[in-house]
Amino acid sequence: MESSTHESVLSVDTQKWLDAQAFESRCWVVDNQKNSRLQVVMKFLRALKKSPRHFFELLTFRDFYAGDDWNFWWKEKFDEYRVLPAHLHKALEVGSGPYTNIRLISKLKRIDEIHCVDPLMELYKSFKLNWLAEMVKKGRVHAHTGKGESLDFPNDSFDLVVCNNVLDHVQDASACLSEIHRVLKPGGWFVFGQDLSNKEDIERQHREDRGYVGHPIKLNEKTLDTLLSDNYDIKLKKILPREAGRNPRHHCGTYLSIGVKHSK
Repeated sequence: MESSTHESVLSVDTQKWLDAQAFESRCWVVDNQKNSRLQVVMKFLRALKKSPRHFFELLTFRDFYAGDDWNFWWKEKFDEYRVLPAHLHKALEVGSGPYTNIRLISKLKRIDEIHCVDPLMELYKSFKLNWLAEMVKKGRVHAHTGKGESLDFPNDSFDLVVCNNVLDHVQDASACLSEIHRVLKPGGWFVFGQDLSNKEDIERQHREDRGYVGHPIKLNEKTLDTLLSDNYDIKLKKILPREAGRNPRHHCGTYLSIGVKHSK
């Protein structure tokens, strides 16, 4: 049964969530079934042709892996994560996907211990030339299969939690944010990014039946402010308008926030 407020869809039933996970799984398999060193070379050649700046960025970050899911875009919009401290002991990415945002954050900041959790983690670990799979094999990342609504970690476990472009895939957005708050230490940092949808976006996606199955949760700025404002001291916040957002056709904007969990 759906739960909604402020024209947002905050939760969906189990079948809709399973359908969304199946949609995601198919997308990632298509993206990674032909991973090869030639594909990585082509990534660099495309970057050189389209954006020499991004080509040198790939070299700087030694991003010699297949795939990226807007991770460099998030990094740029979050001002290179400069507001985060230089050293973080223990970090978690919720809904990491196969490429992760922590792969870039860990190049900019020193992180002693990295954890990633995702319902499709076993699939991601099977991909060739994938940063997450390679780091798991090398013992540099702890990979966990699980939902954001029920994180299998004690209270106050992490100095940093990252959750970018995830809540539209979960079953219960409010529960996911509550779990993130629970496992984050007082004084810990929360990096959060999310596409926004208004009433018109939702109605258009219903009509076109495109992208809705894979993204059943729909959130707007007012809802996210309500869910986040009482729990964090916000150090960075941006609301990108539709034309500057990640997907202007389907989303009215993009919400970016970095906050520090209030001390007890």
